[in-house]
Amino acid sequence: MNAIGSDIASKTKGKILDDRTFRSFYGRSPDEVLELWELCCDDIPKTKLKHLFWSLMHMKLYMPLEVMVTLVNTSKPTYEKWTWVWIEAIAKKHTEIIDWNKRNRTVPKNVWCRVTVDGTDFGIGEPFPFNKKWKSPKMKGAAVKYEVAISIFSGDIVWIYGPHRGGKHDITIFKEKLKDMLEEDEMVEADRGYKGLCEFIRTNFDYESAAEGMEKSELRSRHETVNRRFKSWGILQQAFRSDRRRHQFVFYAIAVMTQMSIDNGNVLFSCEPITRKKVFYHI
Repeated sequence: MNAIGSDIASKTKGKILDDRTFRSFYGRSPDEVLELWELCCDDIPKTKLKHLFWSLMHMKLYMPLEVMVTLVNTSKPTYEKWTWVWIEAIAKKHTEIIDWNKRNRTVPKNVWCRVTVDGTDFGIGEPFPFNKKWKSPKMKGAAVKYEVAISIFSGDIVWIYGPHRGGKHDITIFKEKLKDMLEEDEMVEADRGYKGLCEFIRTNFDYESAAEGMEKSELRSRHETVNRRFKSWGILQQAFRSDRRRHQFVFYAIAVMTQMSIDNGNVLFSCEPITRKKVFYHI
């Protein structure tokens, strides 16, 4: 696997890239590329291993199309066909890899929340005609937004939902689906942007001790770690230049690969709060 990827990236037969350089081209280790191949190849007739490498390189580097087709020595139609076939195939595996029920793994009794929730924004080209609903306050320009939930006690990505227009409020998105997926008395941890749904959401204002406030801060920081992993891919770091309708495939594919890495041991930093739900007695 390393040999094939090294040949494509270096264009030098027999030259083997070190692990760090390999990852800088493909965003995955050779073993992780093999895992992706085995996960999706049966769903893609007539594909070749090089096509998977093209799609990974496209997402990781996200250079102009003319540069990419020169780098991999193929035509634009062939490159675009197989790159997007593979991105869509990986994205479709989100129903297998990203599991809402994983939030219950290792969860102790009597806790307020099992997940942290936040919206994450990614830049896109300005729509034509101009529509201010696409403008993201975070990005200061047109963007798409996804809702992401991370298990507090297992560190898994357990929910992704989108895309939404960049100007859409996080609370509006939360009410559409995720609110109704919570069990009775279950709440979520979120930032101050979600203030106003106190029966479902605990924000960073909702704490009763300095220790609890610190725990909540660490949870928000860990959630941002996942967002940074998403944006380590050039295609999510830069403004998206392809058809906006394809952005969902890209984000879902990268979310799938991020969770696969967590499953393989590249876990988030430990952040397990000890604060428990208060017990109320009624007379």
